[in-house]
This record gives sequence, structure tokens and C-alpha cells, in this order.
Amino acid sequence: MKLKLKNSMATKLIVMYMASSFVVLTSFALIVQYSIKHHFYQQDYQRLNNNYHTIFSAFDSLGNNDITALKAESAYLWVLDRDGIPLFTNTTLSLPEDSKKLNSMEWTVDGHTYRAFRFQLKHPQYGAIVLGLNIDLHLLFISKFNIVLLWTFVITSVISGVYAVFIVHKGLKPLHVLQKYLSKVSPNRLDIRVPVEALPVELVQLVETQNEMLERLQHGFNRLSEFSSDIAHELRTPLTNIMTQTHVTLSSKRTVEEYEEILLSNVEELERLNKTIQDTLYLAKSENHLLHTNKEMLQLAEVIRPLLEFYEFMADEKEVCVELRGDGEQFGDKQMLQRAVGNIISNALRHCDVGSVVSIQLSEGEEYNSIKIKNTGETIPESSLPYLFDRFYRADKSRQHSRSIGAGLGLAITRSIVQAHGGEITVSSSERVTEFTLTMKKGEV
Repeated sequence: MKLKLKNSMATKLIVMYMASSFVVLTSFALIVQYSIKHHFYQQDYQRLNNNYHTIFSAFDSLGNNDITALKAESAYLWVLDRDGIPLFTNTTLSLPEDSKKLNSMEWTVDGHTYRAFRFQLKHPQYGAIVLGLNIDLHLLFISKFNIVLLWTFVITSVISGVYAVFIVHKGLKPLHVLQKYLSKVSPNRLDIRVPVEALPVELVQLVETQNEMLERLQHGFNRLSEFSSDIAHELRTPLTNIMTQTHVTLSSKRTVEEYEEILLSNVEELERLNKTIQDTLYLAKSENHLLHTNKEMLQLAEVIRPLLEFYEFMADEKEVCVELRGDGEQFGDKQMLQRAVGNIISNALRHCDVGSVVSIQLSEGEEYNSIKIKNTGETIPESSLPYLFDRFYRADKSRQHSRSIGAGLGLAITRSIVQAHGGEITVSSSERVTEFTLTMKKGEV
């Protein structure tokens, strides 16, 4: 509970609002209090200053021994010599000890408070006049006003607190709306999006980011679901074939030759199953950057030339000529690059026309290198091009070679390898010409 309150945004906002209100109210109270005190001070000074001018005017008509005739209207009077010693006063009240040094003074005697001002005289005998008055009424007024101010402060603080709770609750209402929507999100309800139309501007960017995250999650879950379905299908087919052949074999006695033929068929299915699993693991490692790479500076032509020898038999079968042109320096992993390019060459040979040409063009740029592999054959449907590099995707099921043990992962692996080299792969197919372009960063990624 303590932790909840400590981390509560509403509590922090209320506390900050109350603190701000306290500072404002306190500042206002101090300013008002100072203004009243200053007003009384100025009022007293003006009153005594008027008395001083009246007394000062009377000095010219009085003799040196007639200062006792001086009168101060409603004020205490002290006439001081040039050393600050009182020569005459109209009261029994004594000045404070430090009055010689002060031009204005306040002191308390027997519970009464007095204020006095010192006015200098240009006179050979008299040095100054001190005029004073009782300020008990002023202090009483200030005391009562302070009580009123205190109660005003308390009541205003309570009202501010209640108002703070109200406006914070009102201000945080959009967050409750957001929480209401997000609470509905679940693995089965990733299609929920928070509408931004009614939200304040401050929350729009947050909600848009949240919606984008939900969009990515939904896309990821859909891909995971499709991947699970595809891999289940890919694994089920060879397993079903093996189980069917095994059950048929066990249903009756067979010759040694028949057993050998069935075992060879099972081995082919197991090889297909093993390759699917290995390719799936390779893809998973590649996408999560877990593959161990041995990158070095390579010559692209030297990397690809062994592949031509490897696929020479397949090319001869279809009377296809494979041409390699160009070269370039590439920083990368030799085996990974050979696997990526090998997948494209294999597809090109598998789906090209008999007696046609498969061309491989290597181009070197300042920052990026490109490998273009072009073949003539059946055109890939335009609707299939965006999905051609997805896992287990086949543009046309009829295009699968009868002896192929692939599971539709080759192009997905190629794309992951190219991306690991800071590049991208694209494909175009029209008028029976299909071209794959691998663009990779020349140096270190």
C-alpha cells in the first residue's frame, strides 16, 4: 500500500498542486502583511513629519530658553542637544539607549509599543528633535488581521486540496479510458486499438505508439501461428509417409529387396525431415543473431565459382549455361554467402527453361556490392513476389521438384544471411525473366 501511494501519479500531482498552493498563499500572506506594516510605518512617519515641520517653523520665533513652549500635536517630543542628550521632553517616557544612532526606532515599555523618528536640526544649540507615538492600535489591528489571514489560509488550503483531488481525477480520466481498453488485450484479442480522437494531445503520441506495438504483436502472433501451422504440415508429411510405408511393410512378409527399397524411401523422408529441422534452427539463430560468423575480406568471384562446379551436373541435365561476370571485394562469411547465393542458383536452375542461360553479374560499388542472378523460365506471379522470402512459402506448389527435399525455407535463409551482411534482397519477374538482386554492404556491418 505504501509503495502504491509512493508511486501514485495522482498522489504526486495532488502533493505538487498543494505545495504550489501553499507557496502562493504564503507569499500572498507575507506580501499583504508587509504591505500593511509598511502602510502604518509610512502613515506614522508622515504624521510625525508634519509635526516636525510645524515645530521647526516655531524655532525662529522662540528664544533659546523658550523650547518649553514647543508643542507636538498628539505626539511625544524630545529635543536633543548636539550630543544627543535630551534637553526637553513633554513625556515621562524615556528613549531607548541606542536612540543616538538611529533615525527610526521602536521599543516596548510596560506592555506598550512606541515608534519614534529622529529629525536633524541645523541649530547651534539643538541637534535633533525626536517625535514618537503609541502604535498599540496598529499592532492590535495587525494581530487580528493575522488571525483572519490564518483562517483564510487554512480554509483556502482545504478548498485547494479538494479542488486538487477533483481536477487530478478529471485530468487522469483519459488514463483510465486507456487502461480500460488495454485491459481487454489478450493473445486472442490483439486486434484492439485505442481511439485517439477523444484523447488529449499529450497522450496521442503514447497511444499511437501503443497501437503500433499492438500492430506488431498481432503481426508477430499471426506469423507465429502461421509458422506453427506450416512447420506442423512440413513435419507431418514425411512422418506420415514413413508411418504409412512402415505399416504397409509390416502388414505382410517382404523380400529383402522390398525391405531395402522401403528403407531407402524412409531415409529420403528422414533426410527431408532433418533438412527442414536444420533450416528452421538456422533461421531462428540467424534472426536472433546467434550464428557464429567468421567474416573476412573476400573476392566474390572466388566465393561463387565453387558453386558453379557444385551445380554443374544439374545445369548439364537441363543443358543450361551458367555465366559468371564481374567481381568485387566483400567483407563477409564465406560459407554463409555461398549458402545464400547457392539457394538462388539452385532455384534458378530448377525453374529455368531447358537450353537457356543463367547469368550471375557481380558489381562493386563504393559502399555496397550487388549480385544479380537472372534466369529465363516461368514467370513468378506478381501477387507472390512480396511473400517469396517468407518461411515455407511457395509461389506455385506445382513448381516443386519431385526430387527436392526443400521445405520452402531456402529464400528465407538467403534473406536472413543478406540482412546479416547489412543488405537486402529483391526479386523481379516479368515476361519469363526472373532476376534476384542481392545488395550487401561492402565493409563491416
